[in-house]
Amino acid sequence: MGKIILLNTPIGNLGDLTPRVLEALTHGETFAVEDTRVFRELLNHLGISVSGKRIHSLHDQSENSQVEKLLELVGAGDLYVASEAGSPIVSDPAYPLVVAAYEKGIEVESFSGVSSPIMALELSGLPPIPFHFHGFLPREGGKRAKIFNETNYGTHIFFEAPTRIEETLDELSELHPDFSVAVVRELSKKFQQVVRFKAGDWKEAKKQITMFKGEFIFLIHRNVAVTQLGKEVRDLAQEILSNQGGPKSLAKLLSILLDRPTKDIYSEMTRQKRD
Repeated sequence: MGKIILLNTPIGNLGDLTPRVLEALTHGETFAVEDTRVFRELLNHLGISVSGKRIHSLHDQSENSQVEKLLELVGAGDLYVASEAGSPIVSDPAYPLVVAAYEKGIEVESFSGVSSPIMALELSGLPPIPFHFHGFLPREGGKRAKIFNETNYGTHIFFEAPTRIEETLDELSELHPDFSVAVVRELSKKFQQVVRFKAGDWKEAKKQITMFKGEFIFLIHRNVAVTQLGKEVRDLAQEILSNQGGPKSLAKLLSILLDRPTKDIYSEMTRQKRD
């Protein structure tokens, strides 16, 4: 029985390839990859022959049957899994395969490498703890606004398409002009760039971005949420302690503390009272 081995490939600069990943790419025989064409190009750039290698496709739309077929390959030896760049797990398609492997008792290993969210966090100059990675934002403005409004204290990391980054940050600048922002583009590549600003200054900051092409990551940090949240909690608690606040105030307080919808908690409270 073989193993599932996750290969973290370079996100731009081939010099970031680790020796373990290079050895796996050179000597491995069976691969599941996000894009077979991109994978073959990577091997070609590294001077590695594809002769004798079995290269299978694994993408976001892969069906359960395909995952099962890939797991069957592990019976004959190790299966190496790679995305187009970076981690095959982070915003890439390997997660269902890994979950299915664990369910079948198949060992999973990771050959680590460069990670774009971590690299962006390092370059952002924003507080690294706590941080939250959200992946790609929804296309719909209303859904994006909801995510921005619900972010709590800390640094939040997002992927965004170059065709939508301006619109997204226009929206953020209007909703939360006090947020600290870092825009990072083309990590580890020739035109790598980091632009830092307050969200409210986005109209001026965007002039620093040399071009709206390539791969974008942006990070936001809100440093006032804890104070605001603490005041709201204190006010609600004071209402309840002074007998001025009823069940709805208590439900709202619990919803903040438990991160659950107020109406659900209120329904449970009233149901328990009836019972």
